[in-house]
Amino acid sequence: MLRGCEGEVDTILTQTQSRVPVSRAVTYTDRMRPICFISDYGLTDVLVGTCKGVMNDVAPGATIIDVTHTVPEFDVIRGAETLRHATRYMPEDSVHLVVVDSGDKTKRQALAAEVRSGAYLVGPDNGILLPAAEALGGIVRAVQLTNPRYHVHPVSSAFHGRDVFSPVAAHLAAGANLAELGEGVTPASMVSLDFPGFRREPGGGVAAEIINIDRFGNARLSVMQGDLDLPYNTPLKIGLRDEIIEARYVETFGSAEDGDPVAVPDSHWRLSLAVNKGNAARALLLSVGEEIRLEPSAETA
Repeated sequence: MLRGCEGEVDTILTQTQSRVPVSRAVTYTDRMRPICFISDYGLTDVLVGTCKGVMNDVAPGATIIDVTHTVPEFDVIRGAETLRHATRYMPEDSVHLVVVDSGDKTKRQALAAEVRSGAYLVGPDNGILLPAAEALGGIVRAVQLTNPRYHVHPVSSAFHGRDVFSPVAAHLAAGANLAELGEGVTPASMVSLDFPGFRREPGGGVAAEIINIDRFGNARLSVMQGDLDLPYNTPLKIGLRDEIIEARYVETFGSAEDGDPVAVPDSHWRLSLAVNKGNAARALLLSVGEEIRLEPSAETA
């Protein structure tokens, strides 16, 4: 069975078999923009494939880059961070399609936005688009996706990723005019996210929240490398619940012995609590949302 948020299999199959094909956009331009696709759909069912089928139908020449489809289910904050980070490495004229859609699809807006870098962002108005938009210079203009000409029909109330966001992304990749996709909206009206932050502690330490645990068991924290103003190889006291763990702040895992707990920057320059060649989440019984305190050990002096 598909996940509950995407509706029943029979409903999706019935709608797919009877759908009215979305109008093709291949005559807009000779050069297609790449589409960078991020979702929480996973790869165990037809969700990603049907979205890509719709995009290929609209814009057969467009390159679709599967950035990731393993954003944790409904985790808008993780999806927003993934999108913001990925934009650094994607072509400048990309159409960024991101679908992590945890709310009521009949109440939230569906949006497309142009940013100052020249890229487009397409996705739900649940806060997931704004961090990337800010990283790309800010929003130039945005529209609510209300023009049915650019949708697959009938539009499922449960699968806007296929019926609304995918065809719109493909039309933009093929050169469609953003203004034709729907009614204009002001960037100030878009939903914003309250990202988990951190606080500074006496003695040069910080207290942060675990925002994600990756597949290796590393606990990614709500504090960036630049916020911990300490040199590499600094001994640390890690406060977790009522325990204190001795660790070290290192640049790479290779700077630690196997099994050593470390604080290390990840590829997003975000600090992670990890165990070298081990699984910190299992070893320390970590969970998302817990507070972690990092402070230099007395031996630093």
